Amino acid sequence: MSPMEENVDVILPTHRRPHTIAYAIQSVLRQTYPHLQLHVVGDGCDEATESVVRSFQDPRVHFYGFPKAIGFGYAHRNEVLRQHSGRYIAYATDDDLWFPDHLERGLAELQGRSLELVAFRSCHVQFPDTLDLHFFAFDWQRAFPANFMRNWFMGAVVIVHRRRVFDKVGYWNDKLFRFGDREFYNRVRVSGIPCAYVDYITVLRFYAQHWDERYTLLKEPPQKRYIARLQDPEWCSTVRHAAASGARSLAARRNQWRDFLLFGVRSGPKFLRFWYQQMTTQPPK
Repeated sequence: MSPMEENVDVILPTHRRPHTIAYAIQSVLRQTYPHLQLHVVGDGCDEATESVVRSFQDPRVHFYGFPKAIGFGYAHRNEVLRQHSGRYIAYATDDDLWFPDHLERGLAELQGRSLELVAFRSCHVQFPDTLDLHFFAFDWQRAFPANFMRNWFMGAVVIVHRRRVFDKVGYWNDKLFRFGDREFYNRVRVSGIPCAYVDYITVLRFYAQHWDERYTLLKEPPQKRYIARLQDPEWCSTVRHAAASGARSLAARRNQWRDFLLFGVRSGPKFLRFWYQQMTTQPPK
């Protein structure tokens, strides 16, 4: 098997999102790089969500049911990861969507640049149907604010890495209640392992804090429209071109500061708990 035919183990944790998970799964199965196994990790998963997952007949889709763990159920992810041996690892979510070439580009970066981990940029879909290409200021160029944003707000859904990273830095810290993806990314980043951030959009995000209370206001989730748009190469190219580095409008900058401040207000106490847990726990090997 050539390097570009190696299996990728994709971890998709879920708890209760029967209205969006089908589209997330479709975005994984429609990857231009087809050599993958999708492991849907049910963390106290409800019957409706499990039923949606099991409706997929693709042999690459596997469901694992676990009782609800603490927080975001990082222990369950570790258990499933240890059961498999794909040389590469990627992470999906039950409400976000990958661009069709997410895995192909991830593996190309890892292999072409001899990296152990690569992280890409994402853009956010705002209610009811507005594409925010500059959400969370990942496109900032000044060193301190750019690095801070990228280092502390990097979700697992944008990451692709080699399995052997676990041998060097350990698995996910299953003692954390939340923000395990931030902790894992930064643990790899500061370890000296070759890794890189690529300023190229490969993920559409539907942030839960923004969307969870609004799905009931809509006839259908926006993921249904966007999974169709993602199959249009011209639409994908237009989005990426519009998001390319360059001058930003005053309105875009103002919105970026607003989003950052609002996130701080909502999540400040949670970050304090995270930092305490991070200092007092060790990730499993």
